[in-house]
Amino acid sequence: MGRLTLQMMITVDGMVSGPNGELDWIADDPGISQDHLERLQQAEVVVLGGASYPGMREAWDAIMADEKSEPAMKAIGQAMRDTRMVIYSHQEKPATGDDEVHVITSDEELIADVQRLKEETEGTLVSYGGVRFARSLIRLDLVDELHLDVCPIILGKGEPLFTDLSHSSRLRLVKSVTHESGAAEMHYAVRKA
Repeated sequence: MGRLTLQMMITVDGMVSGPNGELDWIADDPGISQDHLERLQQAEVVVLGGASYPGMREAWDAIMADEKSEPAMKAIGQAMRDTRMVIYSHQEKPATGDDEVHVITSDEELIADVQRLKEETEGTLVSYGGVRFARSLIRLDLVDELHLDVCPIILGKGEPLFTDLSHSSRLRLVKSVTHESGAAEMHYAVRKA
């Protein structure tokens, strides 16, 4: 059975974007890029929320097309292209290439579809959010592992990741790495009841 990993860049105060969606605070660090590439190369499925697609797909396609893009970023873009992508949305939307859109209308449908996806997957499913989708995955106990890249900044205002939770989740630290930029890669396993 597959395991769902939530991979998020996050500030020290728990924000995943600024108040207007700003991402200019994200640490530009080769170690983080390498970690993301390795995770993608091991993943069988990339899972996204409908709000972050097609923006994420377009961003990686633009990086792939730009001759000035760093080799590590191009490699991540290629891994995104090569990995099965499932998008969860409340409505039908066009998809690129082989990407799949799964229309869900309730928490129960999301739980059932993610569980089915886990059952038909041998390895890792990795999700990059968006934030509302990531919150739903956490709230519904669908996340098996958290990979948080904690950037050395406090925004004060923005979009928090951990909100609207009705219960606590116990975590087990699997690995932590501090990168040159000061960002800390925190890998946790979620302890299931």
